[in-house]
Amino acid sequence: MDQEPTAIKTDALNRRDLVKLMAMGAAGALGLPALALAAGEKTLVWGKKLEATMYDPATSILASSWELLHLVYEGLTNLDANMKPVPALAESWETPSPTKYVFKLRRGVKFSNGRELTVDDAVGSLRRLIDPKTGSFFAGQMGKIKSISASGAHALTIELAEPYAPLLTALASTMASIIPMKELAAGSFDPSKTLLGTGPYAVQSHAQGDNWTLERNAHYWQPGLPKIARLVVKIVPNDQALIAGLRDGGIDIAQFDASPDAKLLLTPLANVQVVQNQQTNLIWLVLNAVAKGSPFANPKVRQAVALALDRDTIAKVGMGGSGAPATAIAPAFHAVDPARLKVYKRDVEKAKALLKEAGATGLGFEVVTGSEPIWAAIGQVMQESLAQAGITVKLATLDEGTLVKRVWIANPGDFQASLLWYAGYSDPAMLPLWFVPKVAGFTAGYQAEDPELIKAIEGLRALDAADPHRAAAIQDVCDRIHTQANQIPVITRVETMAFRKDVLQAAAMSHVDGYADSLHGVATYTKS
Repeated sequence: MDQEPTAIKTDALNRRDLVKLMAMGAAGALGLPALALAAGEKTLVWGKKLEATMYDPATSILASSWELLHLVYEGLTNLDANMKPVPALAESWETPSPTKYVFKLRRGVKFSNGRELTVDDAVGSLRRLIDPKTGSFFAGQMGKIKSISASGAHALTIELAEPYAPLLTALASTMASIIPMKELAAGSFDPSKTLLGTGPYAVQSHAQGDNWTLERNAHYWQPGLPKIARLVVKIVPNDQALIAGLRDGGIDIAQFDASPDAKLLLTPLANVQVVQNQQTNLIWLVLNAVAKGSPFANPKVRQAVALALDRDTIAKVGMGGSGAPATAIAPAFHAVDPARLKVYKRDVEKAKALLKEAGATGLGFEVVTGSEPIWAAIGQVMQESLAQAGITVKLATLDEGTLVKRVWIANPGDFQASLLWYAGYSDPAMLPLWFVPKVAGFTAGYQAEDPELIKAIEGLRALDAADPHRAAAIQDVCDRIHTQANQIPVITRVETMAFRKDVLQAAAMSHVDGYADSLHGVATYTKS
């Protein structure tokens, strides 16, 4: 392996090279690099719909990028199949008090350039994450940290200002990945352009918008892993092309994201296993309550929209039976009773009455969405359900870059309403932070400031996991979010993964997910 960080190579294949590769079989037909492997070594080909565009773990805000970063980077902790924290770069930890965590670093860990991981890398990475100068959206999800310091040659201590139940699982996110701080300081590593971590794979090459080739990290700390030597990521935006790749053997694993028809389309493929993991990720209808002249500044109008939504039909028709009606605290946490929420059960007549009280009879608005088929499918069912309450909805499709700019960068946001999805993370106390606009930042362009809701969220986040008041606090925060109806949860987001079960053994892929870890446990996959 190179002793310097592996640069991402972006030279696309020319037509003559592609013709040669096509003659080499399925991998060549997909336009993938045909590199030499040792005898008996295998290549895993993953068909992925979206390119990874944000490489810096601390600041990457797109799940489509996290999916790749999980292959290269690691944190102090990892999550097991049920989202419970397990050791990773930290082999163990102690909690002398509810606000103090002492981590013992694993010895002998090396970055893929061969340099040994030090406590300075771990301390520096986490300090960088929470440093306001870094601008990480995830900084607030680390809790109120007082200090991060080395407490020995192979140990570090995190001290909190108050208890924070999600800390150990937050450390397992890609945002909390440990990066090589020595190389960063020396200027030989730029995390926005280069991937260099301690994970099972290292980037060998990249053709933008087409493919990535990752090779086994020769210095990986887990003996005998990863079991598959090479992982090729092929960017395939089209469902039919992914299915064709699975059928013909050119793709081992295909990721269909939240495609509503994927499971049905995959049914005829006898050698393909479909995996739809339970997730904490949710699809939301976001109403812009802060834009000048917005009808959604009025909470009665927002509540009317929420009450008119037909979540059951959206799940059955718009999502083809995958996904389920969602509460603001994801159903995967099993922490909220929907029957106790004041604004949740569909009530068209009450929606009409609220619109009349607000002087908003005949309400009409535009919903901006991404270009994936899921948004059109959900949007059309939503249109029909809101029409029953006299609400007219127009759908407008935007490319990802424009959508991000108008919804998450512009302040106030340049839109009336939007369908989007959030990762639900690993603890019920985490996602509600996005309802605190001054802290969240990216939601400030559409989220109204609600002092009582903010107070409830802060109270929840200050509770230790064992606190007897935590369950009631979770239910209360969820109820307040639904009553505010500024960001309205619609359904759970289900990602469809499919793999060739006749050649690939990937049992670890099945897991509860909140961090877009699509190839969970990839280092243990084997291929015949």
